[in-house]
Amino acid sequence: MKYAVSNWIYGEEPLHITAARLAKLGYDGVELTGEPSRYSVRETARLLADHGLEVSSVCGIYTKERDLTNPEPRAHQAAVDYVKSCIEFAHKLRARTLILVPTPVGKTNPSINVSEDWKRSVESVRQAAEFACQAGVVIAVEPINRYETYLVNNCEQALRYADEVGSPCVKVMLDTFHMNIEERDLAEAVRKAGKRLVHVHVADSNRQSTGRGHTDFQGLVRSLDGIGYSGYLVMEPLPPVADVYSAASVLVPEATIEGYARECIDYLKLLEGGLRGL
Repeated sequence: MKYAVSNWIYGEEPLHITAARLAKLGYDGVELTGEPSRYSVRETARLLADHGLEVSSVCGIYTKERDLTNPEPRAHQAAVDYVKSCIEFAHKLRARTLILVPTPVGKTNPSINVSEDWKRSVESVRQAAEFACQAGVVIAVEPINRYETYLVNNCEQALRYADEVGSPCVKVMLDTFHMNIEERDLAEAVRKAGKRLVHVHVADSNRQSTGRGHTDFQGLVRSLDGIGYSGYLVMEPLPPVADVYSAASVLVPEATIEGYARECIDYLKLLEGGLRGL
């Protein structure tokens, strides 16, 4: 398995600072915020190469302006166009994965009803999936807990959603924080996803770094090994705030930022090493 951190959690921190931290701590890559206009592709590629890092993935940022369930045609098309722009961005930086949330994070009630919203979101992703296949990018559908979204909350729903899109370029991902709320058993969810699992976000049950909550990471790592998972484990610990996208604006001491990044990779590498008898 490979290790990265999602840089959106660091807010406006310059990428060269993030890259230096992750390289020092032994990370393999960085997951970039899905805001393509913030980056120069050439400069980003050079910077990360200088630090021996790759772009693990692009994390789409799904605000109310990027609502794939919006029934208003222009707003709906804007959301699809946003996804396509992130796919193009990922392709240019040789990232294999774009994270997709079927509804905006923070939207907990449907535009019309769940059935209509589901259908509209699926149709939207079908459009984007054609573009993704051409670009060599996989769309990873992320289930988000019921207190932050309403449409796709768990692994089973994410698999059904991907099935209905019906594209070989649409798979699923899991996030241990959301799983802690929505899944009966984390290892069981991993096994259910099987080879269709292409990406994993990591934070403990309290959304802090690994080992600070009660998540069974040993069982998680064992189940990932059992399905032959060789993708990224992307760290995403956050401050305790209700509005997840406001977390990046919360001032967190540098010592805490680096401490969390170190704790996450050291803890998970220790578990993986124990699994392999290292």
